Amino acid sequence: MQIKTDCKYYLAYKPCVFHKIDGRLCENCNDYSKIAERILIIKLDALGDVLRTTSILPALKNKYPNSEITWITKKNAFTLLNGNQYIDRVLAIEENYLQVLLSEEFDIGICLDADPQSASILSITKAKEKFGFVSGLNGKVVIVNNKAETWWKMGVNDELKMQNRTTYQKHIYDICELNQEIEKPQIKLDEKSVDFADKFKIENQLNKYLKIIGINTGGGTRWQFKKWILEYYIELIKIIKKENPDFGILLFGGPEEIEMNEKIKMEIPDLLIDAGCKNSITEFSALINLTELFFTSDSLGMHISVALEKNTIVLVGPTSPWELDVFGKGEIVYNQQLKCIACYKSTCDFKENCMNTLKPEFVYSKMKKYLV
Repeated sequence: MQIKTDCKYYLAYKPCVFHKIDGRLCENCNDYSKIAERILIIKLDALGDVLRTTSILPALKNKYPNSEITWITKKNAFTLLNGNQYIDRVLAIEENYLQVLLSEEFDIGICLDADPQSASILSITKAKEKFGFVSGLNGKVVIVNNKAETWWKMGVNDELKMQNRTTYQKHIYDICELNQEIEKPQIKLDEKSVDFADKFKIENQLNKYLKIIGINTGGGTRWQFKKWILEYYIELIKIIKKENPDFGILLFGGPEEIEMNEKIKMEIPDLLIDAGCKNSITEFSALINLTELFFTSDSLGMHISVALEKNTIVLVGPTSPWELDVFGKGEIVYNQQLKCIACYKSTCDFKENCMNTLKPEFVYSKMKKYLV
């Protein structure tokens, strides 16, 4: 009996999907798909960065149509990558990735982060061609191909970072030498989470609303002014409901936003529906999928909304608005008069800053055309 171990469907420890369907054998299988290139992607964190990096997957498959793609990440990012049609295998650095690297060879290795842990993984990877960053023998991160130089220098020079006017996706396409139209991030909603969202929709009678708008207060804890201001969230919700009484508003957040969201609910309990702050990533994603418009800071929620092709309004301050892309569905909103935008400072003591100068009325003016 012939066994074609170079087929992408070969599993070794159990029969392939086609043998399970009809009992066929390798020698007469019309679905035999020989792997041409083996590609390894290393992208560990943060969660939003992992998701937005999936933009390269369609382009890689276009360039290498018979490739097999393995992605190394952290365990908490698994749910963002599971079910992705372009990824054949996901490995976690907390688990079994090292045994794979020591025993396998790849045609292409990609590391898009200039942090020592990620770069060292690409350094020990046996790959014929490498893109991005590796760790030198002295433990310091260096570029492995010239196309990574611009992104590398921006990472160590604040002035260059503030001067940048190129999206993150364009940068990583350039690093990987992918010359095609840039694709949006890729995400797959699992059936269990879709059922969860459907149940939420029924329980909260969302069908009675003309449109559903998501308001996400999440933004992590690294930057003080990545999130908007409590009073501004409340005022924006009041404006939306006054102008659009037949619209439903879902309030989103994560564990760090429990206190803020409780204050919002106490102030205007009748104007919104609480989507919760303790949902899993997949449940959070499925609830975002219920919305027609999603308002958020530069956060995981933003990248999920963009991947789901929702109209997305993104408030940006200390991070770079020019690195973000909503792919024609929504807007990146920031104070264009402030010279300190994209400062990447964790705290700020300016009386007028990137968030308190973005008033609710101004933000609503940006949302209006997507509420028609």
